[in-house]
Amino acid sequence: MEFGKACVVGAACLSFFLSGCGGGGGSSSDDGIDTPLPPTAPVIEGLIGIEANTRVDADTSDLLSFGGALLTEPQLLPASFILAGYVSYDSGVRNPDNPFDNYAEDPADRFQIPFVSGEQVSLVTFLDGSADSDVTLTLFDATGNELVSASTAAASDVFTASVALPPVQQDGEYQVEVSANPNPPSPIRYVLTKLPNAAASSVALDWPRHEFIPGKAIVSLSESDGDQVSALSQSSGKFERRLANSHWLMAMPDLRMASLASPERETLAWIEELRQHSGVASAVPDYRVSAHTPLDEPLYPEQWHYGLINAPTAWQLAANGGLGAVVAVLDTGLFRDSNGWHPDLADNVVNPLPAGTDFVSGDNNPQDPGNDIGSNVFHGTHVAGTVAASASNQIGGTGVAFNSEILPVRVLGEGGTGSSSDLIDAIVWIGGADSPKADVVNLSLGGLPEIELLQNAITSIVNNGVIVVAAAGNQTSSVRSYPAAAQSVFAVSGVDGAGNIATYSNFGPWVDLAAPGGDGLRDANLDGRADLVISTSASISSDGFFVPDYIGLQGTSMASPHVAGVFALMKSIKPDLDYGTLKAWLEAGALTDPVEGGRSDELGYGVINAAKAVMAAIDNPSITVLSASPSVVSLSSETNPTQVVDLQVFGGFPDTVTIESAIASPDWLDVSLVENPLSLTLMLNTDNLSPDIPARTTLTVNYTSDSARTLKLPVVAELVTDETSRNAGQHFILLVNTVPDENDFFQAEAQVVASAIDGEYQFGFRLDDGVEPKNLNEVSPGTYYLVGGTDLDNDGVICQPGEACAEYPVAGLREMVQVDESTDLTGIRMITGYSRPSISSASRDVLPRPGFEGYRLIDKVLPGNRDSKKVGVNP
Repeated sequence: MEFGKACVVGAACLSFFLSGCGGGGGSSSDDGIDTPLPPTAPVIEGLIGIEANTRVDADTSDLLSFGGALLTEPQLLPASFILAGYVSYDSGVRNPDNPFDNYAEDPADRFQIPFVSGEQVSLVTFLDGSADSDVTLTLFDATGNELVSASTAAASDVFTASVALPPVQQDGEYQVEVSANPNPPSPIRYVLTKLPNAAASSVALDWPRHEFIPGKAIVSLSESDGDQVSALSQSSGKFERRLANSHWLMAMPDLRMASLASPERETLAWIEELRQHSGVASAVPDYRVSAHTPLDEPLYPEQWHYGLINAPTAWQLAANGGLGAVVAVLDTGLFRDSNGWHPDLADNVVNPLPAGTDFVSGDNNPQDPGNDIGSNVFHGTHVAGTVAASASNQIGGTGVAFNSEILPVRVLGEGGTGSSSDLIDAIVWIGGADSPKADVVNLSLGGLPEIELLQNAITSIVNNGVIVVAAAGNQTSSVRSYPAAAQSVFAVSGVDGAGNIATYSNFGPWVDLAAPGGDGLRDANLDGRADLVISTSASISSDGFFVPDYIGLQGTSMASPHVAGVFALMKSIKPDLDYGTLKAWLEAGALTDPVEGGRSDELGYGVINAAKAVMAAIDNPSITVLSASPSVVSLSSETNPTQVVDLQVFGGFPDTVTIESAIASPDWLDVSLVENPLSLTLMLNTDNLSPDIPARTTLTVNYTSDSARTLKLPVVAELVTDETSRNAGQHFILLVNTVPDENDFFQAEAQVVASAIDGEYQFGFRLDDGVEPKNLNEVSPGTYYLVGGTDLDNDGVICQPGEACAEYPVAGLREMVQVDESTDLTGIRMITGYSRPSISSASRDVLPRPGFEGYRLIDKVLPGNRDSKKVGVNP
C-alpha cells in the first residue's frame, strides 16, 4: 500500500454538511423526480452539506436529459471555486441496447470569473469510456478577445490544462471557456478550479487504491521453526528475508508471478490464500509508502505559519534554537548539488552521516534525486527546512529549531513512494543497538494500515527515549492512518492560516494535536495569498539543472515537522524529555492552544503553541513575555463571530505584567479587555463588513513586564454568504447493495433525487409498505450502503471521477446500514464534493478495495419525457 506524503478531502477534509430537496421532508416518486412522499415516517433521513466554494456547470447532460437548455450567457462564478461540468461535441447513445443511456450535445461552457494578477484556472477532464478526445481551455477578456489557451492531450483517461492571467492584464472580470473537440465527439466530465493565488490545483478527484508491491507480502508465522518456513516455501512462495522474529518478507512463486494477468487482484488473492494456511498468523501486502502529495507549489517567502504557533515568543525563551538536538527526517532525502546540501540546511545536517542512511538505494547517500514521475517538490527537503533551516545565514527563511541537527534518512524513492518493509528497517536502524541516532523522528508519510511489525519497531525506539511525530494524512477521513495512529506516536493534523482544520486533513480520536499544514483553498490569514507553508526545496534553472529554492506546499506533511521542531527545542532544554512526559503535558494542556472540551477529533488537544511547550521544559526562565492564544484570530459570520483570546504570561515574573486598557480596533471589530482571567473578547460587527470581502487588522497590545514590550495579534474576518450559494448539482441519494455485481458496480435498491436549496440537500427513505406500485424512496428490509452523488454525463452511474459523491458516514469509509422495522436513522449529516479521500484500513486484516466503478442508479428517463418506462425498478 502506498502510504503517502502527508501534504490532501477532498470532501472529507472539510467538515461540510449536505442537504437539499427530494427525500424525507423533501420529495421523491417512482420516477425519482421530486414529488410528495407517502405519509409514513422515515426510517432514514438527513442532510447533505456541500464543500465550500463548490459550484456546478448549469447545463450538464443530467439536467438536459430532463428538458434543460444550453446556456447562452456566461455562467457567473465567484473568485474562488471548484466546479464540475460536462461537455460533448455531439449527442448520442453509448449502448444501443439501452435507450436510456444517452448523452446530450454541449460543445462548450463559458464562465465569467473575477481575476487577480498571478491567479490561474486549472482543468482536469475525465473521458467517458476509453475514447480519446482533446478539450481546450481558453481565457478571454471582458470584450471577448482571446488572451491565452491550453489543450489537453489524448494520452490517457485523465487530462489537465491551465491558463493564467497574463502579466500585462489588469485585475477584473474575465471569461473562461471549456470546449470539446470533434475527434471523436465524446461526452466528457471535467472539474474546473481557481484557488486564491495558487499556482495550480491538484485536488484528488479520483478514487485512489492502496498501492502495494505485486507479488510481495509481509507474513507473520504462528511458529518460527525451520520446518514451517520450508513447508510454506514449497507450497506458497519463497521467503526473501527475515524482518524480525517470526516476521518475513515473502514473494509469490516464480511460475505464478510470471503468469499474472491482473497483478493487483491476484496478489490479493494470493495473500488471502496465505491467510488460510495453518502456520500463518497474519499476511498483509508490502504496501508502498509515499510522501503525502502537496496540492500547490507557488513561491512565496512569507512564513506565516511560525506566528500561528507562537514561535517568535518561543525563540525568546529558547534562544539556543534547539542546539544539541538531532531530528531524523525519514522521507525522500535532501536536495544536493555540486556545492553540497541545500545552503539553508547544510550547516545543520549531521556530519559525518552514519553509514546506511539510504534505505531505497541501500547506500550512504540520502540525496533526493528528484522525480521522473509527477512534479519535483523535493518533499524531504521541504520537511527538513521546517524543522531546522538556518536562521543566521541571511538567505531564505528559518526552521522551528534552527540550530538543531538534521539526520536525513531516505525511505521514499521514485514518485515519493517506498515500501513498508524499508520504513520498518529504517526505524529499527534509528533506534540503534547501543544508543539512538536521533532524539526526535519525523514521519511526514502515511496511509498504511496497522502493521504489527511497524508498531514493534516504533515501541522499541520510544522505549529507548526517541520521540516520534507523524503526519495524520490528507484524506479528510477519520480512518486510522499509520504510522501516525500507532501507539506512542504523536499524530498531527493540519490547520490553515487561521488555525482551522484544513480541507484535506484527516481527523479522529487518534489525532493528538495540530500544526500549520497550509490550505491552498483558503487565505484565512488574509495576506492575499493562499495559506501554503513555505520552506526549502529546489527548482529547475534556465540551463536545465536543479538549484536550491523555496516553495509553498500544503498538507499534514508540512504540519508534522512544526511539532517535531518544537519538540527539538524542548529536548535541547530538557535532554531527558521522553514520550511519557510529553503525553502527560499534552493532555494537561501545557503544549497547545486550548480546545473547547479539552480535545477534539479535528485538532486533538489543540494547535501546538511553541511558547507554552518551551515554557513547560524550562525550570528558571529569566524574562517575562505576554502571549496570545490563539495567536491568530479568524472571525466568520458562518462559523465563529466571537473569539475569546487568552493572554498568557510566560517567564519568571508573571506578577510584573501591566497592560494598557485601550486597544484600538476598526469599526467592524469590538474589543474588550477582561482582567480576571486575563483575556480579550473579540466580536464581529457584521454591519460594517461587505459581504464575502475579507477584512484584516493587527491589534497592538502594549504592556510592561521586565521591560516595555508589545504583543501584536493578527485578526481576519469575513461576512460569509457562500454557504447558501454552494451547489454540487442534482443529487441521487441511494441505498445500494453492499456486494458489487460482476462489473464492480453497486446496484441501488432505493433512490431519491434532491436539488440544492440554500447550500444543502435533504433526503429521506421509508420502509416498504408492501403496497404496489413500490415507490423508489421505499426500501425493503436489508443491509445497504447509504450514498449520494451526481450523474453529470447521464450514464446511470454516480460517484465517478469528476462527479460529486457522499458516503455515510464519511466518504471513503462507508459503513453498512441495517434497515428493518426498528430502524430510526434520522438527523444524518453527510458531506458531498468532487474531491476524493484515500481509503485507509484501520486493521491489518483489511485488504485494499480494488475495482470500484461507482454506484448504479435504478432508473433512467428519456430526454424530455418524465413518464417514459423505467428500467431496473424492483417489482
